[in-house]
Amino acid sequence: MIFTVKTLNFRRTAARWLIAAVVALPGSLLVSNQAVAQDEEKINDARLEGFNGDVKVENDSTALMWLFLILLAVVALSPLFKDAKRTHLD
Repeated sequence: MIFTVKTLNFRRTAARWLIAAVVALPGSLLVSNQAVAQDEEKINDARLEGFNGDVKVENDSTALMWLFLILLAVVALSPLFKDAKRTHLD
């Protein structure tokens, strides 16, 4: 068989397209299948178990976290206010 330059270029191009399709198609189909398979889970709150009817829990306050932050800031910044002229014997 005698192959010309045009037929060789066509075969290379066809082979490249075939390889690209074999690589790209399964990857794109797998991503869509995973997205379809995801279901939303119902979140059960343990604080609401055992109650009859609909019970709603109000949003928690962040006051305790603010108090902890202030306490941590006082502890962290307290070395800044030490006397600079004190000796190691204090």
